[in-house]
Amino acid sequence: MKTKLSIIVCCRNERATIEQILDKINKLTLTRPWKKEIIIVDNCSTDGTKEILSKINKEDTRVIFQKKNIGKGHSLKIGFKHCTGQFVIPQDSDLEYDPADIKNILDFALKNSYDFVIGTRFKKDKRFHKYWINEFGANVLTFLFNNLYKTNFSDVASCYKLMKRDLLKNFKLNCNGFDLDYELCAKFSKMKSTAGEIKINYYPRSFQEGRKTIFKKNNIYIDGFKGLIVMIKERFFIK
Repeated sequence: MKTKLSIIVCCRNERATIEQILDKINKLTLTRPWKKEIIIVDNCSTDGTKEILSKINKEDTRVIFQKKNIGKGHSLKIGFKHCTGQFVIPQDSDLEYDPADIKNILDFALKNSYDFVIGTRFKKDKRFHKYWINEFGANVLTFLFNNLYKTNFSDVASCYKLMKRDLLKNFKLNCNGFDLDYELCAKFSKMKSTAGEIKINYYPRSFQEGRKTIFKKNNIYIDGFKGLIVMIKERFFIK
């Protein structure tokens, strides 16, 4: 549909926040005549999230249960396959990103005829993250990305990426984890799509609330390294 936005909600063990984030999305009103569809992809939750999602019965909402935990990026790709909207945007389920910003992102894209819009968390002269290591890593990877692809983004690691589905569906996406963020930015940048950024609100989680630490098996250093490898491969080895 030409005036439909597909919102993909990925979740894994977010029992404490999943109902709140879905309530915020359901209350989101887009500029007429735009409507939304919600595609929820549960990545093998074991904390009761799956039971909450099993009770959803709404015409504009589809719930998909992954049979194997392959990663957030894989869940997003599953969501992409079921989208029917003109634009697609991911939504985390942990309340760090406010769905109220989605309307502004879509309006911004339509006003400027953009194919790709990043909702940036970056704030000049002010930290946006609770922990300097997370923000430092995101800023370094964004700096490297801009130099590799001759772009001028401020936050390529942001969850909020509004993408035109007609272009997105033509990409061969290989990443299955958080490195998909960088692969998507690389694909859109290489095709010289019209792109922009708009400021968003951001409410970072603490380690106690589930934020990744340097001590976990899937830690921020590993995610950052994978993101760097993807940027290099897409720039020099993948057409």
